[in-house]
Amino acid sequence: GVMRFRRPGSPHRVPGGARRASDAGAGGPLRNALAYPNYRRYWFGAVMRVFGFQFQLIGAGWLVAVELDRSPFWLGVVWLANALPTVLLSIPGGSLADRRDPYRLMVASQFLIFAAHAVLAALILTGAVRLWMVVAWAAANGCVWAVGAPAANALLPKLIALGAMPSAVALISGIWSAMRIVGPACAGILIALVGTGQAFSVAAALTALSVVFLLAIRLPPRAPMSADDGGGDLGVMAGLRFVFARPVFLATIGLSFFTSVFGGSYVVLLPLFADDLLEAGATGFGFMEAAAGVGALAGTWAVIRWGIGRRPGLVMLGSASAFGALVAAFAATDHIAPASALLLAGGFAAEIYLVIGMTVLQLLVPDGLRGRVMGIWSMTYFLSSIGGFVAGVAAEVVGVRVTVAAGALAVAAFALAVLAASDELRRLRGEDVRPPPAPAEAAPAPSGAR
Repeated sequence: GVMRFRRPGSPHRVPGGARRASDAGAGGPLRNALAYPNYRRYWFGAVMRVFGFQFQLIGAGWLVAVELDRSPFWLGVVWLANALPTVLLSIPGGSLADRRDPYRLMVASQFLIFAAHAVLAALILTGAVRLWMVVAWAAANGCVWAVGAPAANALLPKLIALGAMPSAVALISGIWSAMRIVGPACAGILIALVGTGQAFSVAAALTALSVVFLLAIRLPPRAPMSADDGGGDLGVMAGLRFVFARPVFLATIGLSFFTSVFGGSYVVLLPLFADDLLEAGATGFGFMEAAAGVGALAGTWAVIRWGIGRRPGLVMLGSASAFGALVAAFAATDHIAPASALLLAGGFAAEIYLVIGMTVLQLLVPDGLRGRVMGIWSMTYFLSSIGGFVAGVAAEVVGVRVTVAAGALAVAAFALAVLAASDELRRLRGEDVRPPPAPAEAAPAPSGAR
């Protein structure tokens, strides 16, 4: 159960004991993930993919509430139909990514999402859409995301030298942060300009474009996993045993869990906080939401600029504690200016600990367990829908301010408990999780044919 970190000079192992071919380019300027052609294709595809995800939530909500004229209860049903399969199937989906080629799983999942968007667009445009179809569509998308999300994370290290991992993770996280700001506005404008059915057609076209970017990726054939890389036991439980036996993995995934279930309560309850408590209306809500998103983008830039730092364990747990304190302070404010400033700082802190945590996961997990470990992480990420339900119920009982503060402080309490209990995380240094520097700087090698 003791984590044995790689030390400088010890190459990252791959099947057969060979060093990763991409590690030859891990030096200096190539720590920017966008220097790698395969990653650029992956990243541009991710922009389309994340917009499709944002539109899926907003467009389906508009379709149910306005086009089909259903109550908020049915909005909740659609969200739950989407979230439950993703949560329940993410770990099996991660196991599938270890057994099969994650690249092919990624392409297949994106094609299925494109097909689902196109079918729903056709149903809307022909007037044949019914509520049960939307619920079934949401559930099907949830199942596909349960396979696609772990596969996407398992694919990532194959696109870059591992020295570029902080940049790679931060750039993907930056897409989600940016879409949090512009996604709802773009989706709303698109629906208003062309109509719901046509808007789903546009979303389908963008998802198809993401498939095109993925198909442009060129990778060598996948080698079989050895026992040293975690390929000896392909069962689902192997991933859980691996995570629970190692404090660094348990802390990182635990922070994601607490953030999704409790720490995200301020996001869910922000409209009520803005309208009822600050009396700032929709304008104030939009301003505070943008402030949190800008803070997250600033955190993304910080990780791209400085990496995971010399003491990533302390930085990760310290920024999680800071996030809890900042959002708890936000819950006590009565004016929009300090509330926005606190959300900006809180968004920055949250991005720091989430990106550093994911980077550490990617650098330390054996290839043969990567899909299963990332499946566990994906499950905690998609628990945010369950967290929204918990926040709504708690707000009815104890009020919005107490719910927001308690949720944020739960994240801080978990981080402080791990910091106190784990000497391994307190001692974790940047060189423990970074790949060794290349003997000589080299450009990324030309991609081989798949």
